[in-house]
Amino acid sequence: MQDFIFGGIEADDRQLLATERARWQGIRHLQRIHPLDPEPGQPVGIRVTVGQGVHVDRVAAYVTSDGSDPAGERGVAQRGQAIPLRRTAIRWQPLIWGYVEEWQGALPGQPEGTLVQYRIQGWHSQIPGPGHWSREPNMEGVPELPALYGYHVGRHRTPAWAQEAVLYQIFVDRFARGPQGAPVHDGWLAPKQLNRFLGGDLQGITARLDYLAELGVTALWLSPIFATSSYHGYDTVDFYDVDPRFGTKADLRRLVQEAHARGLRVLLDFVANHVSRDFPPFQEALRDPASPYRAWFHFHPDYKHGYRCFFDVASMPWLNTDHPQVSRFLVDAARYWLTEFQVDGYRLDYAAGPSHRFWSQFRAGCKEAAPDCWLFGEVTRAGDDLRRYVGRLDGCLDFAFARAVRHLCAQAPPTISLTDFAAFQEREPAFFPADFLRPAFLDNHDMNRFLWLAGGDKRRLRLAGGLLFTLAGPPILYYGTEVGLSQPRAKAPHQEEARHPMPWGSAQDRALRAYFQRLIHIRRGHAALTQGDRRTLALDPAQGTWLFQRQAGPDRLLVAVNVSPEERRVELPGPAFTELLSGQAAGNHLALEPLSLRILQPQEGPS
Repeated sequence: MQDFIFGGIEADDRQLLATERARWQGIRHLQRIHPLDPEPGQPVGIRVTVGQGVHVDRVAAYVTSDGSDPAGERGVAQRGQAIPLRRTAIRWQPLIWGYVEEWQGALPGQPEGTLVQYRIQGWHSQIPGPGHWSREPNMEGVPELPALYGYHVGRHRTPAWAQEAVLYQIFVDRFARGPQGAPVHDGWLAPKQLNRFLGGDLQGITARLDYLAELGVTALWLSPIFATSSYHGYDTVDFYDVDPRFGTKADLRRLVQEAHARGLRVLLDFVANHVSRDFPPFQEALRDPASPYRAWFHFHPDYKHGYRCFFDVASMPWLNTDHPQVSRFLVDAARYWLTEFQVDGYRLDYAAGPSHRFWSQFRAGCKEAAPDCWLFGEVTRAGDDLRRYVGRLDGCLDFAFARAVRHLCAQAPPTISLTDFAAFQEREPAFFPADFLRPAFLDNHDMNRFLWLAGGDKRRLRLAGGLLFTLAGPPILYYGTEVGLSQPRAKAPHQEEARHPMPWGSAQDRALRAYFQRLIHIRRGHAALTQGDRRTLALDPAQGTWLFQRQAGPDRLLVAVNVSPEERRVELPGPAFTELLSGQAAGNHLALEPLSLRILQPQEGPS
C-alpha cells in the first residue's frame, strides 16, 4: 500500500537534492546560533554561509534589543547597532560544484527577558549598489527576504511533567457527542460526508474522561476548538471564542476542571501560521487596501489568489507573524486560554511556517503567563532543522520516529533495515538536549492510519506500539488507534480518510485496548523508559531480532524485538526475568512470536 506522511520528511530524492542545493545559494544563516538557548548576559555566536549567486567581502548583522525592527545598509545601522562578521573558512561544496564561505560573529549578551532581533547583510566594498540580504527558504520553498531573525534571553524550561506524559490526540468533531446525543456514529461514513461537521463536542469528551483515565493517558491534545469555518478547526475565525458547534466556554472550563480532577492535563491546538478567510481583520483587509490590517497578511499580485495562502488554499490566508501587531495579538490570545481557563499548553500547528523569532517571542509570552505550560510544534523535519527550535519551543513532534517505525513495522518486507532503525534510535537522543522533548506517534489526522497501512494486521500495530512506548519521547495515541480504528481507503488524495468517528461499545477491540493500556502502565511505572539511556545488547539482522536495554539508575529493562514473520529465539543476559506485558516468568532463552515485542525486567535486581 502507498503510504502518506504529511510534510517535507517524506520528500523524494529530487526534492531533497533541490532543498540541499538551495542551502548553498546566496547568504544563509539557517538560525545557526550558539548557544541555542542563551542565558542572561551570555554572548551569542552566529554563523553565516555565503554561497552561489553573491560576491561579498563584508558581512554585518543589524541588531536591536528594544523591540524595534533592525535595519541598516552596508555596515551602517539605521536602527540598533551593526556588528561585523569575519570570514573564518572557505569550503568546497560538491552539490553546487563551487566554493562557499563561512562567516562568524558574536552578538553581545543581554538582560533576562530581552527579545534580540537581527537581520544579516553582505556586500562588496568595491561593488556599488545595495547589498545582499540573508534569506531563508520556508517549507513552501519561497525565500523570505530579508529574513528577520531573533531569540529570547531567559531561563524558561520545559515542564517536568511533560517528560513523563502519555498523550491522547482527540479530533473533537469525531470523538463523542455530549450526553444529550448519541455517539457520533457507529460505523463508516460515506466519503462525501467526511468533510462536514459530525457533532463531536467538548461535552462528549468530558463524558468520556473516565475512559481516558482508565486507559492511563496523562494528557489530552484537542484539535482546534476556536471559532472556525471548518469541522477540523485549522482555519480560525475568532481566537477568543469556542466554536458553538464544539460547545461553549463553560463547556471548556468544565472539561479542564474535570480532567485536572482525574490527573489529566489538557493541551489545545493553536494555529498561528494562517487563519480563516472569514477572520474579521482579513475581511477588512480585502475590502479596504488602505486598511492597517493589510500589513497583517501578504498581499501581492504574484500570488495565485492575490495573497499568500497556506498551501495555496484560498480559504486559509497566511499571517505575517513577524508584524509586531500580529505577534502581540497571537501571544495575547494564547495567554488568554492559559490564564483564564488553565489549559496546560499547546500543540502548535505548522510551526515551520512562522519564524524562529516569532516562536521565541511566543514561548516567552506563554511562559510568563503559565511557567508550567508545555509548547511543542508540528515541524515535519528532522536533524539540524529540528534542533534549531531549541530555546524557541519546548520540543517538536517526532515525525522521524513515525516515518521509521512505519517503514519497519507496517508492511512486508520492511523498507528500512533493522540495523538502520536501531542505529537511528540510539543516535537521535544524543543529538538533542534532554529537555527538548519530541512527542512521538504511529499515526495522526494528516496521514494514513497505521492499521490500514498494515493491511489490518494487528500484530504489526502491537509491535509498532511496543516500540513507541519503549523507545520514543512522550508517546501519543491518536484516538481510536488503541481500539483498532482504521480507514477504508488511502488518504491521498482523500484528505479525510484518517478522521472517521471513534467506535464505542462492542465496536472496540477490547483485547487491543488492554494491550495499549498495559503498555501505558509499564511506561508510566519505569523511569528507564522516560529518561533511561539506550544500548543494543544483541542484533541479528538476518533473523530480524534485536535486544536492547533501557536503564535509568537502578531501573533496568530489556526489550526483545522480532520483526520477522517467523518465530525466533533470543538469549537473554541473565537467568531469570519477568515479562511485563504478560506478567509471566521468562528464562534466559526467550521464544519470540512473529512480529512481536517483549519487555523484560531482571529478577535478580538492579545491575
